[in-house]
Amino acid sequence: MTAPTETAGTQSVSVSVSVDANHCNFYAICVTEAPEVFELRSNGRLRYAAHPAPTSMEAVLAAARLCPMQAIHVEVRRAR
Repeated sequence: MTAPTETAGTQSVSVSVSVDANHCNFYAICVTEAPEVFELRSNGRLRYAAHPAPTSMEAVLAAARLCPMQAIHVEVRRAR
């Protein structure tokens, strides 16, 4: 579920994801938005890729934006 940084032209992008377990209520909207990054396990725990592929960036940002508990934090780093 993790991928190395991709380079597009002269700009590389890396994405980091963290979820605040104290705020997550397991609504699973993130799973719907970015199933390649987030997974709600059968034991009720959320599993996620801390460093997903840069191609998942838009879906991860949508998941963070739509999280009703605002438990998802995304950091995007762009380097030249």
